[in-house]
Amino acid sequence: MANVIFDNITFRYGSNTVLDHFSLEVESGKIVCLVGPSGCGKTTLVRALLGLIRPETGSITVGDRVLFDAKKRINVPAEKRNIGIVFQDYAVWPHMTVLENVSYPLKKQRRSKEEIRQRAMHALEQVRMTEYANHLPNQLSGGQQQRVAIARALVVDSDLLVMDEPITNLDAKLREEMLLEIRMIQNRLGATILYITHDQQSALQLCDKMAIMEQDGSLCQYGTDEEIILHPANRFTFEFIGVSNFLPLENTPSGLVFNCGEPIPCPLDVPPEAAQGGYELGVRPNDIVFDSSSPLRARVDSRVFLGSEYNYFLTLGQKQIRVQQSMLDARTRGTAGEGETVGIRFLNTRFYPARKGGTSA
Repeated sequence: MANVIFDNITFRYGSNTVLDHFSLEVESGKIVCLVGPSGCGKTTLVRALLGLIRPETGSITVGDRVLFDAKKRINVPAEKRNIGIVFQDYAVWPHMTVLENVSYPLKKQRRSKEEIRQRAMHALEQVRMTEYANHLPNQLSGGQQQRVAIARALVVDSDLLVMDEPITNLDAKLREEMLLEIRMIQNRLGATILYITHDQQSALQLCDKMAIMEQDGSLCQYGTDEEIILHPANRFTFEFIGVSNFLPLENTPSGLVFNCGEPIPCPLDVPPEAAQGGYELGVRPNDIVFDSSSPLRARVDSRVFLGSEYNYFLTLGQKQIRVQQSMLDARTRGTAGEGETVGIRFLNTRFYPARKGGTSA
């Protein structure tokens, strides 16, 4: 097991600064998901870790090895960093058998034939693919090919695995299966895994901790999924992780209202700064409940049953909001039908300064 420390990393493409004094520590023996929108610098950070690009400032340490240090002029070559990597597109060679694909990194290291076969078969055993050792990739499913790619990463003596969008090309069922596979492999090996994705759902299912990157490449928040969902550091985290509704607040002569195309009196206790207007109330769909006694009334536009919950779209004033109702809540409070007008109540609300140029829902 090995921890990973990015300290003060800066990288630019010409005049475009992708990472500006970025720092993060990935704990040993954990699955840490690096999450953020496309273009925020996730892949750039991984390329710096792998030695494929050279940052302008900072250092990168894995365990007790300094792989890069700008001040000390240390830059370990990519092939000597001993980091397992699994890419989005599998990158398995179609003309090689499964065993040959997994053996390839060891052949490049000029290991003995006996050692190569022993270690390659052990890696295949870790991903439950030994019976396919002599198959070609075109004889495998997408999930099986991805397990081959993981085995090839495992065969190198490494306490660190980097997975860059490894399940994006799989269908929904296979994605679920691969997330379980990755967790089981990590439990068996105790390896540190840095998992790169823009898919927040995959990150929430898999990770021990999440590092949320903003569009400008800065680290927004680092913590467990529970900490990030229940205690978002700012509006970006609240909006990026999970689904969210936003309702603009306006201070009028008759009092504080939601500006939803028409004024809707706000029945909530609001922080003093938000009570002046120019703020938005943020609330997650599963924190909106039906309550016949509530003065907030909305019309049900649509209702879809998703097996474990109901998904609704409601119109409040002239603004559409989303509501998610668990089966337990549906049995307790009952459901709402399309076209019905219902009372709604907000739980766990948050207040953020309104964005210039409009709001989001």
